Amino acid sequence: MVATLQQYISDNGGRLGNLTVSQVDAVLSPVYCKEEAVQTEAGLVYFPRADGDSFSYSAERCNSSAEHEKPLATRFCRIATGRTAVWDPPVLLTCDTDSRNLSQIVVTNETALSVAAEVQVITIQAETLSSDDVTSISTILQEIVNVSATEQIGDSLLTTVDNLINVNVTVLQQSQQESRGPTRVVQALEAFADTVALTTEKYTAVRPGVALQAADVSPEDLDKGQGFAFFLSGDDSNSLKEGRVRSFTTKDETGFLRTADIAIYIPPNISSMVQINNTSEVRLSYTLYNSSSLFVQTSQGAAGPSQDAVGTRVIGGRIAGRRVKNLPEPVIITFAPLQNFLPEDVKGVRCVFWDFEAEVGQGAWSTEGCESTGEENGLYTCACNHLTNFAAIFDVFGAGFGVHERPLEVITIVGCAVSIVCLVLTLLSFIVTRNYKRRSSTGHARNQRLVLINLCVALLAILVIFLAGINQTASPIGCMVVAAFLHYFLLAALMWMAVEAVNIYLAVVVVFDHHVSENFVIRAAAVAWGFPLVATVLTVGPSGVYQYRMKDNCWLAQTPLIYAFLLPAGLILLFNLLVFVIVMCKLVRDEKELKQLRGAKIKEADRYWIIRQIRRAFSIMALFGLTWLFGFFVINDARAVFAYLFCIFNTLQGLFIFIFHCVMREDMKKWWRKLRNMAVPCSYRGGKKHGLYDVSGRRTSLSSSSVHTSQTTLVRLSSFSYNSKPDGEPL
Repeated sequence: MVATLQQYISDNGGRLGNLTVSQVDAVLSPVYCKEEAVQTEAGLVYFPRADGDSFSYSAERCNSSAEHEKPLATRFCRIATGRTAVWDPPVLLTCDTDSRNLSQIVVTNETALSVAAEVQVITIQAETLSSDDVTSISTILQEIVNVSATEQIGDSLLTTVDNLINVNVTVLQQSQQESRGPTRVVQALEAFADTVALTTEKYTAVRPGVALQAADVSPEDLDKGQGFAFFLSGDDSNSLKEGRVRSFTTKDETGFLRTADIAIYIPPNISSMVQINNTSEVRLSYTLYNSSSLFVQTSQGAAGPSQDAVGTRVIGGRIAGRRVKNLPEPVIITFAPLQNFLPEDVKGVRCVFWDFEAEVGQGAWSTEGCESTGEENGLYTCACNHLTNFAAIFDVFGAGFGVHERPLEVITIVGCAVSIVCLVLTLLSFIVTRNYKRRSSTGHARNQRLVLINLCVALLAILVIFLAGINQTASPIGCMVVAAFLHYFLLAALMWMAVEAVNIYLAVVVVFDHHVSENFVIRAAAVAWGFPLVATVLTVGPSGVYQYRMKDNCWLAQTPLIYAFLLPAGLILLFNLLVFVIVMCKLVRDEKELKQLRGAKIKEADRYWIIRQIRRAFSIMALFGLTWLFGFFVINDARAVFAYLFCIFNTLQGLFIFIFHCVMREDMKKWWRKLRNMAVPCSYRGGKKHGLYDVSGRRTSLSSSSVHTSQTTLVRLSSFSYNSKPDGEPL
């Protein structure tokens, strides 16, 4: 039934009625070679079962006592005509050959196959390879291709390249700088595609990280238009798989360009453009890389960004012996991005090709001769006037930071953990000191205590939700809920900062207690907790599950982030900044008045008192504003330095709150001493006194008619920040 359907689809130009389908959509049953014991020169060797188009390594090892020691032999399981799996003859390996003496291997026509097998086995543990190893391997691969290019060698070659794709990126960069190792690996694969001796109509080899197809094509067929496409399998795997890549011809099948995850189409009538003899066949080959790991850009190239910015697989086409460029009709390439971001998050797409000659032979991505022609259903189309290796660079809102991602992740986790502990201690300090409210002498001080408690609750919720849920993308609904809670509590934290700014304004500028409503905190809570709720609900509703959040993490997508978070956050920070400018101006004026009142003999303790009071309130406000300012720079310019600043200061928010509002406050330090003394008996004396005290410990009175308004401001600021008792007195 499947064969009949495939034939019908093929006879109808890849179409079934009005529906365009691909032959690769037919179900291909897995094939494999059964385990087998084979008599070899080294004795009886057992090969475990292997899937089709993959290698099996002998159970016997060079050192029988070592579990991960080199195998004695390797064997390829080939998919033959009719989708049957057959074993190739085994290839014996040399036990004393490893990466250290690889450069000493002599490659000849007789030894090429065994050497290719040796290299393939050496690269299995890619994470252990050094830059020198990559350099030696690239040299060996070029030597192998130069002396022999059989399909059996190609099987080992493709597996080796697939292994090298997984080498540490730093190692690849070092090898590229020292000897162009990764580039020479790519060139060796292309040289093999140009010269491989075909035993069938075409040679196709697919590995998880790389695929290659080579065929001899007549000029007539070439002029019909040629293409190559890859379709993802239905198992959510991004790996390349046998049966999911295919070539196509004629314009009737260019529907693949609109459905494949990556495809390339060479325009018709190309033979006349590249001066191909009408009587000879030409070698046409395609290569597909699942990542850009082997295309290492060591400096800023013509494309602008570094290699970390490449967001697609790399696909290439070539005609052996021809340099295809300056085509009047362009080569068409379509890409599906590797990252699952929304199309609206893409601010720009640059179509690039790998220029082997750029940067004095080091190679670099270049946009010359390529342009982006649009996006449809998540597929981005490029048009280039030449034929080589192509990729796309995405200017994506919220893109990653490449090599900086791991350090930033560690900083974030550690900072969040520290802040959670500090916020819990801060909350305990304010909540457990039950007599604190009774001892507060002004409404401003009571309000400030409640504002800080609410702010700590909001920040604590942010950190816990962030650590527990930011990467929980498996459940779309659950991830949206996490994003919504983060959205809500972040806005709430900002709103409570604005409430604190208002409270400081009332304490310092307005001064008198009768301006402080008993319901101030209740009204503030209604706004500070209510406005974020309204903003979150109004954003989630129209956006829906998939438009509200990013696909790669549980945070807001671009549009909701700009209008439902960054805009209100910016307005709140601007408001806080204006309030602090007013407060600072007021304090400067009051200091001058105090000097005049006291005969210009203001005490140094009083000056320190003023500075310390405003510093504690201002520090948290300035800190909170600066962290989001760093965040704005990260979004706009994607600068790594601002990302580090943002992560460090923002995740340590709880630590700074604890320092400024617990550790540096005399009343809190005394309370902790009292708690310690309760746990550890010791002599603790001090008379209990009432009233307001200045810094020196003298009792003062507000009933004196000679006290100036500026003195009242000073007293209010004192009681707002903390109760300053004489040294040695208990709370």
